[in-house]
Amino acid sequence: MADSRSPTPTERQQRILAAIVRECTRTGHPVGSKTAREAHEIPASSATIRNEMAALTEMGLLEQPHTSAGRRPTDRGYRYFVENLMAEEPLELRETAWVRSAFRRSVDRSSDVLREAARLLSELLQCPAVVLSPREPSRQLQHFHASPVSSRNVLLVFVTADGHVENRLVELPAPVTSPQLERLSEVLNRRFVGAEIGALTRLDVEYVLAEMGDLALPRAVIEALRQGMEHEQQHDVYLDGAIYILQDPEFTRARELRDIVETLYQERLIRQLLRPFARERRVCVRIGAENPLPAARGCGVVATTYVGGTGSRGVVAALGPKRMRYWRAIPAVTCVAGELTEHLGAAR
Repeated sequence: MADSRSPTPTERQQRILAAIVRECTRTGHPVGSKTAREAHEIPASSATIRNEMAALTEMGLLEQPHTSAGRRPTDRGYRYFVENLMAEEPLELRETAWVRSAFRRSVDRSSDVLREAARLLSELLQCPAVVLSPREPSRQLQHFHASPVSSRNVLLVFVTADGHVENRLVELPAPVTSPQLERLSEVLNRRFVGAEIGALTRLDVEYVLAEMGDLALPRAVIEALRQGMEHEQQHDVYLDGAIYILQDPEFTRARELRDIVETLYQERLIRQLLRPFARERRVCVRIGAENPLPAARGCGVVATTYVGGTGSRGVVAALGPKRMRYWRAIPAVTCVAGELTEHLGAAR
């Protein structure tokens, strides 16, 4: 969000900023005054445009990566463009028809529909797309078991009343024995069977120590196990189009590429990045440093919600470089989310 106390760009400066955003989006490279003037027909000399670019740089809307290079938008520059200068470009009729027909051909299982939604959005925008399922309903614990994999690695198994099984591998700060884990399983089953599975994260260390008796575990081990039991109503993650990242010039440096690939392929990080959007009722755009994850601060994210078959909300999102085509991403995300709502609503 641009600082309201910052100077407001003049009409010509706004036109130059919009030209640089669109040219950077097209090429991935900083833009010089001559290119901005000729490619976008700005009625001013190159010298005048250079002066205006310098003024936009002082405002924090442009930056110059190297002394001899042109300018490119900062995060604030992209934000100013999205909020004040951008006109959305609706999808073509053939594109919306293609999306609708693909949903009509989708299988009835919601997982296939959500997977197809990620694929369609990725193909529309040529960038990674993610769909988060609506939150699972609360589940009650039917059985818990902890078993050793090695002296410092423990497999936690949760079985819920509806037959769902979840496994977690936890690394411990100190070795444990099979008898200790058996006793722990007994203690937790007595306390938590029939409770919501998330209650396990609220276990009282003092209670566990007292109940374990002569097989007591070190506090640090109990705390590590408690953290390993962390469970919340999760969104399933459906990702498509990660390959597009490898083709983008903005992610040519090894560290930037590693950061975004790490984010895309760790469901925990994807949930952390996109979960806040589930509370929104509109299309939201996050640019660069506006993203809460450090590894995603080289990205732009466009996301909105859809309504699932149970009435709960999931998230549809496009992830790309900061120079993504926001004017196209917003209508595309809106279209896919709307079709998901309609398709899943009809399946109720």
